[in-house]
Amino acid sequence: MMEFDYVIKNSPRSRHLRLIVKSSGEVVVTKPRLLAKSLAEDFVKKKRAWIEGCLAKLAAKKEVFGALPTKDDFLANRYKFQRSIRERVERLNAFYGFAYKAISVKNTKTRLGSCSRRGNLNFSYQLSAYPDEVIDYVVVHELCHLEEFNHSKAFWSLVAKAVPDYRRIRRVIKVL
Repeated sequence: MMEFDYVIKNSPRSRHLRLIVKSSGEVVVTKPRLLAKSLAEDFVKKKRAWIEGCLAKLAAKKEVFGALPTKDDFLANRYKFQRSIRERVERLNAFYGFAYKAISVKNTKTRLGSCSRRGNLNFSYQLSAYPDEVIDYVVVHELCHLEEFNHSKAFWSLVAKAVPDYRRIRRVIKVL
């Protein structure tokens, strides 16, 4: 069993227990202000396997990538990475020809990419630590959402046109 510390925070606005494992490895439980601390502790015990899984996955990422990108890295290199992403989007979209509006890079920790219904493409700066094939896959994935805003068979068929081995790359992402 893995040992870990956790912090319990009271929130006057919270109505439910909430558990997060931050990219720093910090485990935080947020509870309603009037809920007993012992219930939050029981909640952590109940979710122990999930927490250990998250911490193990985080350790694996750090082992593969070394130090994960920090906020300082993001602030220093955001625009360079945004140019790189823009070039990838243009190169990969030449195959599809989809219309998109804006491309932005954010410092999100839980999503590598997203596509809004308005046609805005968003990418996580965390992608900068990933191999090129993963970055290309994420770009293609988000581009295909411009045509199919779901994960239907038609969507995956679109993805497969540019990234035939997308299933293997998805498995790599899940491990990392």
